Amino acid sequence: MTNNSKKLHIENSKSFIERSKKSIAYLKKREEFLSRIFENEHMLIVVWTLDGKVIWFNRYTQAVIDIVVEEQTESIDASLIIPKDMIIRIKEHLDDTEDSIHYKSEKPMIMKNGREVYIMWHNSIICDEEWNKYVVSTGIDITDLKNAEMRLEEANSNLQALNEELMAQQEELSAMNEELLAQEEELRQNLIEIQRQKDELKKSGERYKLVVEGASDGLWDWDIITDTAYISGRWKNIIGFDNEVVNNYCSTWTKFIHPRDVKAVINNLHRHLEKKSPFYSCEYRVKTKDGKYIWILSRGKALWDEEGRAIRMAGSHTDITERKRMESKLEYMAFYDPLTNLPRRDVFMDKLKVAMADAKSNGKKLAVLFVDLDNFKTINDSLGHHIGDKLLRKVAKKLKACLRETDMVSRVGGDEFVILLTDISSIGDTDKVAHRILELFSLPIKLNNHELYVTISMGIAIYPDHGKSERAILENADIAMYKAKRNGKDSFQYFDMVMRNEVEFANAIKRDLRLALEKNQFFLHYQPIVDARTGTVVSMEALLRWQHPKKGIISPIHFIPTAEETRQIISIGEWVLKTACNQMKEWLDMGYYGFSVSVNVSVHQLQQPDFSKVVRDILNEIELESRYLELEVTETVLIEAVDTVVENLYNLKKAGVKIIIDDFGTENSSFRYMQKFAFDGLKIDRSFVSEIKVDVNKAIVDAITLLGHRMKLRVTAEGVETKEQLDCLVESGCDEIQGFYFSKPLPPDEAIKLFREVNKKEV
Repeated sequence: MTNNSKKLHIENSKSFIERSKKSIAYLKKREEFLSRIFENEHMLIVVWTLDGKVIWFNRYTQAVIDIVVEEQTESIDASLIIPKDMIIRIKEHLDDTEDSIHYKSEKPMIMKNGREVYIMWHNSIICDEEWNKYVVSTGIDITDLKNAEMRLEEANSNLQALNEELMAQQEELSAMNEELLAQEEELRQNLIEIQRQKDELKKSGERYKLVVEGASDGLWDWDIITDTAYISGRWKNIIGFDNEVVNNYCSTWTKFIHPRDVKAVINNLHRHLEKKSPFYSCEYRVKTKDGKYIWILSRGKALWDEEGRAIRMAGSHTDITERKRMESKLEYMAFYDPLTNLPRRDVFMDKLKVAMADAKSNGKKLAVLFVDLDNFKTINDSLGHHIGDKLLRKVAKKLKACLRETDMVSRVGGDEFVILLTDISSIGDTDKVAHRILELFSLPIKLNNHELYVTISMGIAIYPDHGKSERAILENADIAMYKAKRNGKDSFQYFDMVMRNEVEFANAIKRDLRLALEKNQFFLHYQPIVDARTGTVVSMEALLRWQHPKKGIISPIHFIPTAEETRQIISIGEWVLKTACNQMKEWLDMGYYGFSVSVNVSVHQLQQPDFSKVVRDILNEIELESRYLELEVTETVLIEAVDTVVENLYNLKKAGVKIIIDDFGTENSSFRYMQKFAFDGLKIDRSFVSEIKVDVNKAIVDAITLLGHRMKLRVTAEGVETKEQLDCLVESGCDEIQGFYFSKPLPPDEAIKLFREVNKKEV
């Protein structure tokens, strides 16, 4: 070799060495850059061998788990970081014939700061080129997600609160996803360089592969110029691709997207590629290899060249099917009643608003029917809520069967329904529907072994005759429904302004009634009950009156129903009982004997477990013998009798208190209870007495009197106002008479004066 040749060879060698140094320096910088990514990634990353020795873990793992870092990482046992049962499970299911196996497990873990968290572990078994097996475990803190799942289990207690909480969790999850996506995108960009430098950066490349294979999300890397894409193994298997590299990626992937979602996906993709959005993000459905559609959240970010042309894009797919199912369920529960599948009030009000606007523009009318079941509470209490629920479902089906497709029925309360009839030309159209509904409910409803006769009360309001707003129409239909109930139920009633005035009066009564007892505004009058043949007074019925400071004396018919509704009748009734017993004791102390005092008792009082004790305590406190007290109970009380009512009646009879059936003949279900209790008497309802000259009413009075005498009961007729009525009652054999023919209700002094005059008794 000549000197020139040697010199040239030396110069070439130096140049090669210089280039090698630069290449090595570049590779070291690249490896340090990738190392910082893995070291600072906010997830636990641990690489360990199958004999339980740790090969490598990132700084984040060291920061959150209390372990001592030794000089030789391999001397650290994997069980200090990885749950022991997960290590055992991986070893038990290891199959040497497979390249990789994925495992998932969720275990609570104690962090370095003492906080207990849930970690979602993803494990992959990866072989290097020498077929040495390593396990890469990646853990993500899912404590917030676990807490969200527990809160979802309490969804039935408060739907609205759950919705707000779920939205907050979703926002938090979205924020987490955005952060993770940004981190994943940074890793994806480095993947390109890692794969090009695979020979020189073998160890770094293996680490990146472990992370990718162990990730739960589906990763994709799309070369826009060549229209080819890399799909991670997990999602390749879900979709059913043959290879991880997909050609003609754009058109191929579009075929798997649900037809209804393709447009949204393309629009979101174009927005990002045109730099109108910082990230690509879209929720849509894709078809899996088994032919089913699942919901995914697809996120990604593009890379542009110097000319501003998108050349590459990478991202992830996350399965959100379960979240979508829960959102759909919550949305349905927010707008539809889960028991009857009928729309809720809000949906009805929206439909009503639209229908009213249409009716107004077209000069038409519409009707709202407010429907309420009669005595539903009795069915619920006596047969159980499961029967009540089945009944409500049956009622919903019956109501829907009566309507056109353009009409709507909604459940707005426990046993309350509202119906919207659109496009009606006359009141006759509404009458037909109302009669059809009543006729349908005239037939019994069969539930299990029960055959129930259920009636309904309906109130009807017409737009625009009865209101100009949806709220006014609904309220007025509700008012009309209560009018139908007061008129005897099993009927329908149209709204009128008189009803509105009655409601306003009732609301004022309800407001003022709360203070009436406290301010001593109540007082009692007494109406004599006389022997039909001798005319002597045998009892005094205590009748409640209210001296209102502004409205004057208010009749019981105007405030007793309100007291019943608000259950104030319990305290008011106790006051009446105590006041009447005190008055009777005072009359006895004055020397007046031969009669008793009669007090009306509400079903709400009898339903109190301690009512019989309350009566006995009053008698004992006043020192009044029980034989001087009569309690009048209506047939309605007997029909609604439950165990508590039965026990109270039994205890009162046992104590010597007389029990009288009031308003007898107005109901049809008390006969079976008359067999159970030894009642002392019954009162014929005034409706039969007022029309006693009518043959059918006279026959009913004769039958009731005969029935009472056969059962050894005193028979009293109330509402007697004329001599002709008295004669008919005496002819029927009635024992006692009460009414204006003898005396109106009187203050205590006037009542005892009448007693003294009639019974010719002097003190």
